[in-house]
This record gives sequence, structure tokens and C-alpha cells, in this order.
Amino acid sequence: MNYKIKYSKRLIPGILLYGLVLLVTFSSKTYAQDTHIYMDSTAQVIRGYGAANIVNWRPDMTNSEINEAFGTGKGQLGFSILRLRIPPNQNEWSAYVSTAKKAYDMGIKIIASPWSPPGSLKTNNSTVAGSLKVDAYGQYAAHLKAFVNYMANKGVKLYAVSVQNEPDINVSYESCDWSPNQMLRFVKEYGDSVGTRLMAPESFQFRRAMSDPILNDSTAAAHLDIVAGHIYGGGLAQYPLAQKKGKEVWMTEHITDSQDLGNLWPLSLDVGTEMQKVMQADMSAYVFWYIVRYYGPIGDGSNRTIAGAITKRGYVMSQFSRFIRPGDVRVKSLGPIGRDFTNVMVTAYKDSANKAIIVATNANSSSKTINVILGDSTSGTFHTYITSDAKNVAKGNDIDASGTGFTTTLPAQSITTFVADTLHIITTATEKQPSLPGSFKLLQNYPNPFNPSTIIRYRLPAARQVTLKVYDILGREVATLVNGKVSAGEHLVHYDASHLASGIYIYRLKAGNFSQIHKMTLIK
Repeated sequence: MNYKIKYSKRLIPGILLYGLVLLVTFSSKTYAQDTHIYMDSTAQVIRGYGAANIVNWRPDMTNSEINEAFGTGKGQLGFSILRLRIPPNQNEWSAYVSTAKKAYDMGIKIIASPWSPPGSLKTNNSTVAGSLKVDAYGQYAAHLKAFVNYMANKGVKLYAVSVQNEPDINVSYESCDWSPNQMLRFVKEYGDSVGTRLMAPESFQFRRAMSDPILNDSTAAAHLDIVAGHIYGGGLAQYPLAQKKGKEVWMTEHITDSQDLGNLWPLSLDVGTEMQKVMQADMSAYVFWYIVRYYGPIGDGSNRTIAGAITKRGYVMSQFSRFIRPGDVRVKSLGPIGRDFTNVMVTAYKDSANKAIIVATNANSSSKTINVILGDSTSGTFHTYITSDAKNVAKGNDIDASGTGFTTTLPAQSITTFVADTLHIITTATEKQPSLPGSFKLLQNYPNPFNPSTIIRYRLPAARQVTLKVYDILGREVATLVNGKVSAGEHLVHYDASHLASGIYIYRLKAGNFSQIHKMTLIK
């Protein structure tokens, strides 16, 4: 039987369009795997990575665990921050000295958070719930300073103390409720009297309703050293107001998932993805919850962990903490972007000698090849370290970065750290951003639909005050992703909507007089 193909006027444009789609897809894949790293374009200073040791609620750390946590050698975590609790009862303070002193002597930053003031200073005379009495603010500041002085007398100089752990949620354990106005008043009137750097507000979800009033009050802002917060279900985003006020932003507590055992793979890789997002949000510190726990970086012997042994989650964390040291600076990077690369994330850093450290996570079930572009003319060698299902910060092959950079393949479900040996950017003038856009533009997010994270890109031909906000279908604001002055060029924002319900959302870019919106669909 003879078949004839009939071409209609409708069909031919369709064929041409299909060919164009293929061409665009091919081109986007070529572009998508490129990762541009701008060594001269700096973001935040890194203060460190760490976790908490809450002695009265968990057994104290052993000497072996302390060395594992804070040592920087092979098979150690390289943590540089230790978080303590400030007990309301001064009789419990001595329990914190031993581990804190050993860590401090190793050069570790010690920070401390109170879960509650002494019950006698609260409205309900209890260390659970209730609020600080109106006439007890001065006494509470003295209580915090007393802890600072106590630890100093024991040989531990605290780097910073917090006003309150999670003042914005109601719980049935040791806690204290604070309104934004109460927090503002304490920081404004007593924040300069606690004897060391002050952190606030340490809200449960980095709620800006708690911190904006402090930053917008000149006296309170002068007393605040670190804008600290947690990211339980939200709050993981850049904070332009804090940057405008010259304040460092620290993420001081989170658990990626307490139901996940620390040795489950690839679930333990989630902490690496989260640390990438925290770094991209310009936060200077990442502090996990317990150091020693079955879901933490060191096992406690329960739930199929070995007591005192580093877990897979710990090895993932050490891909950052062992190699990116306090005082190093994150440098800006762009990419990879596009199809097949949404679960690949890359951040880059440089040390005091301007040598590069690059961390790449690949959460895909297949390997991904990326092109790391450092400049038009470079020379040097990168040492590689890989954690995967079968490897724990294992030394990989060295990479020659001569030329414009290097091409590398990231194993499936892995995290790789690239540490420069002697890297030189020979022609820094060529280490430039892509050509400036000719017009303002907000691009469609990718992927779309998405679950739970997506990438939003926008272009600015000139620097402008920018807001990028997300709204639900009823027009209610659900997230502010950008709020501040942004330089000219193409910009990328990672948006994690894990705290939202499935549905259609609107995101809007405003840059000066320019405004544009797009729809995106979250499907869980």
C-alpha cells in the first residue's frame, strides 16, 4: 500500500519550530554545564561550620570525639564553631567547661544560646514558656554577662552569646516567648552590656519580623553583631537589609531531617545541598544541631550508628569544614544552569593567598560533567576529595587547571571539594562577567513545575534597587527573595519552597520603574 505524506501550511511551521527547539535544547545543554567562577567578585566572609554540644541534655563529648569534631586532618571533621546552651541555673554552668575549654584551646569559636532566663525573671516563674518580666531586662543582661565572665574565668572566651533560642515559637520544653518589640527593646537598652558579641534574634525560621525592627533602629543595630537564625521550614534566603547595615548573617541551628539516620545514603547528602544554599544566601556560618547523635555528624551508638564514629552526614559536612577555613571568602559564581543540572550546585571560595576552593554537589542519580571556568588564562593544580556512597572524603585524581579552567565529571549522588595547590589567575582582566544585558528581564523559572526547589534568573542592564517576591494565587506574599540594590548583569536565585503547599504561585521582579511577573507551579 502506498502512503503519501502531505505537508500543510500548518505542518511546516511546526516542523521548523521543532527543529528550533532541538537547536535551543542542544545549545542550552552546552551552556548549562558551564560554571563561571569570578575570583575577584567576593561575597561573604566565612566564619566557620560547626554544631552544638548540649551537655545537660546529652552526654558530654569524649576526648576522641572532640578531636574528631575539631581536628582538620584526615578522618576529622574540621569544625570551627561549637555552640553551647546557657542554663538558667548557674549550678549547671560547670558542666560546659571541659569540652568548651578543649575546643577553645584548639582555636574554635565558642557561641552560646539561652533556652530560657531563670524562672524567677519570668512572668510565669517557670523555665517553660512565659515571657521575661518588664522590670527584669537588666537582671537578664546581667545573667548573660555572668555566664560570659564565668567561662572566661575558666579559660574560655566566648565569641558571641544570643539573647534567646527560638523566641518566636510556643513549645512545651525550656523556652521563653518574645515579641519583636520585646526583642528590640532588650537589644536597644541592654545589648551592649552582655560582655561579648551579641547574636539575635535566633528565630525558628529566620523571621524578619523579629530582626527587621532591630536593624532599622540605629541604637539597637549598633548593639547587634550577628543576625542569627534557624531555617526550620523557611527563612533560607539572602538578607539584603542585614547586608546594608553591615551585619553578618549566621545560620545557628538546623537538622536536615532527624528521622534520617546519619549513615543513610543518599539522604545524608541533603546536608551538603543545604550547606550550599546557606552559602549562596550569603550566610557566614552553618551550625548543625547536636554534634554527637544518630542523625548528626558523629554517631552516638543508637539507630545503627557506631558510638564516636563519623557518619556519612559528618563526612559530607567536612567537605566544607575541613577545607574552607575561618576567614576565607566566598567568591561569586554562576552555573550550572538548565536542563539536567538543577540538582547540581557549585560554590567557590578563596583563602588569604587567593587560592581557590570549590565545592560541587551532584544529587542526581547519574554522573554529571561540568566545565569550571576560572578565567581566560590560569595555571595550577586542584586536589580533589570526594564523598559518595562508597567514599568518605577520599582523595581523588589531581586536576590540571591550565588554560581557562577545567572539565570534570561529578559522580552520581556525591559531593566533591577541589582545593587549589598553586592556582594563579594570570590575566585577571579577562576574569569578567558576561556582557551586560540590553534590557531588564525576568526569566521563567526552571524547572517548572518544580519540587521543592527551582531557579529564578533575572537581568539588569544597570544597577537598581530590586525586589523579587513570591505570592500565592490570592496575592498574599509568601517570600521575599531579593530586597536591596543589585549590580548590573545576570543574576540567579535558588528558591526552596519546601514549606509551601502544592499550587500555582506568582513571582514578581521590580527594578526601579520596571516590573514583570511570571507564574510557577509547585507539585509535591
